[in-house]
Amino acid sequence: MQVQWEAVETILQAVKQCPEIKAAFLKGSLAKGIADEYSDVDFYCLVDTARLEQFLKKRLEILESYRPVIYHSESDFVGPQLVAVFDNGLHFDLYTVTLEAFPRMGKFRVLYDPHGLLEQFETEVTDYSMSWEEVVRCFHGFSFTLLEFYAAWNRGDQIWSARLASHLAADLGVVLRYAYDPANARLGSKRLEDVLPVDIRDRLRAAVKSCCGDMIFQGVLKLAALMGETMERLESQEGHQAGHKADWKLFKFMVERLERLRKGLRRV
Repeated sequence: MQVQWEAVETILQAVKQCPEIKAAFLKGSLAKGIADEYSDVDFYCLVDTARLEQFLKKRLEILESYRPVIYHSESDFVGPQLVAVFDNGLHFDLYTVTLEAFPRMGKFRVLYDPHGLLEQFETEVTDYSMSWEEVVRCFHGFSFTLLEFYAAWNRGDQIWSARLASHLAADLGVVLRYAYDPANARLGSKRLEDVLPVDIRDRLRAAVKSCCGDMIFQGVLKLAALMGETMERLESQEGHQAGHKADWKLFKFMVERLERLRKGLRRV
């Protein structure tokens, strides 16, 4: 991770020279202490609101104080974001936030805070957890995507079928994360394998691997089996029965249809 920290230190020195900057901090894997050589950098600048536009014009120059930028684009995720890739392949996201729009989700690591402005947020920042109701909505979305997949596959549209299978895997990733790493449920599939039991991880890998070519529907059935088992277990746990209940009708209907498809009883 030497490359990431070299970039952070160099860009931090450039940031400190900007009068618009009030503080700087990291989020993401570097802030959590779980980064590896493939990790990107989530670098945040806390800026005086009155000087925001002035600072935004300087961002690319600040980044290139480290190395030449071979790609960059702008976004607005939690605030103005400059996505950059350096000539050594490092992916670096430079976020600009204000006190009024501070991102109150996920851990952060202070790099520069001469006035102690970040201290007020250290006890306010929430985790990446989700409510049970949100998980149930994710399950319902999975069930509806099974319907869309069934139609696409029977039309012979393999490209769209593969895309829908990836949507199913993403929804399953959220539910599995909720089951085995609830504090980070919103991260979904990202590094999900690190927190899953080995047997569940291997089943998920096998399902995803099957979601291509003529056997996509078999991979989708494997995803559906994992989803069904996980949701049944979650619903049976104390507290979920009294809360928002999942509607299983469409899920079971579509799994039955896909099983018929697997047996060759329907194929257009």
